[in-house]
Amino acid sequence: MSGSGRAAEVYREQHVREALARDPRVNELGISVRLASGKLFLAGAVASDERRRAAAAVVAELCPDLEIHNGLRVPPLAPPDAETMR
Repeated sequence: MSGSGRAAEVYREQHVREALARDPRVNELGISVRLASGKLFLAGAVASDERRRAAAAVVAELCPDLEIHNGLRVPPLAPPDAETMR
């Protein structure tokens, strides 16, 4: 890929990251976005399944021409420890 082609991908990745951070449905800063071969990959952790689905929806609205691979995960809630139960 030419330097200008990769620069365009980096710009688009940043644009998607900003949209995910600003959209109230997602509102997440730590989502990793990578664009490769017409596919957009999301990775990282979000607070809920709802936000995971919302992130995919935001990207689909923003980049309808790309195949989206949603690798976002929702970490399990940690059980309360004995100290917090007192």
